[in-house]
Amino acid sequence: MQWADWPFIFSQVLTQFSIGAFIVLGGIMLSGKLCFGQSDRVLKTLPIIWVLLIIAMLLREGTLMFSGVNSVSSFGLETFFALSFIILTITYWFCEKHLIGSDKWRKLFLILIVTWGGLYFIDGVLTHAVQIPLVVQFIVAVLLGGSLLAHSMLVKAEHKLTALNHVFPLCGVVLAMIAVAANINGIGNLVLLAEQGAITGFVLRAVSIGTLLIAVGLWLMPLLTKSKPVAAMMFLSCAVMGISSITAGLSM
Repeated sequence: MQWADWPFIFSQVLTQFSIGAFIVLGGIMLSGKLCFGQSDRVLKTLPIIWVLLIIAMLLREGTLMFSGVNSVSSFGLETFFALSFIILTITYWFCEKHLIGSDKWRKLFLILIVTWGGLYFIDGVLTHAVQIPLVVQFIVAVLLGGSLLAHSMLVKAEHKLTALNHVFPLCGVVLAMIAVAANINGIGNLVLLAEQGAITGFVLRAVSIGTLLIAVGLWLMPLLTKSKPVAAMMFLSCAVMGISSITAGLSM
């Protein structure tokens, strides 16, 4: 992976985090455990996902445009999923805020969006399945990064589901251990390349593993200190996790 590819990696990570976060939030909203006021506060955080997806699309398409890539259309599958998710989630938000349609109709619409996110996840796994490190990176970005972003948004929305403050970080630890094991498994080849002078891949992989552990450590802090998670610290953990995913992609 070349440094020139970082805008595309950045775009992919933002898309993966955003869609993963909505899948998690959608599942929580479908569970029916949020009261009307809590659901309304969660809906107010949805623009975070829209902004991230718009940045992802602009970064990818802008890079393709200014790099002068000869292509009939730069409108790829990643952009298609990002754009469709923006349209679907904005439409859902508008229907919920203005109570358009029945509760059953809005719930079915939410199920449709979550299912669409599931198709994005399945497509990503199948696309990257040819290389184990790539598929692990994708799964970790969508599930771990998405859950971390979703938890951050729930904390900002002041949700009352305190059990999630335990479940999310512990699940994150499990996924992080799987990711670390997958990264260490392939680090031997990077060490050999580093001995031959190609040290960039090894450094990036080391940074990726280190920042992943830092992100999960920040996520676990409220559990260790027996305090409530703070939105600012959660979003900081999200940013560190983003750095981990970006450097992991650049090291492939």
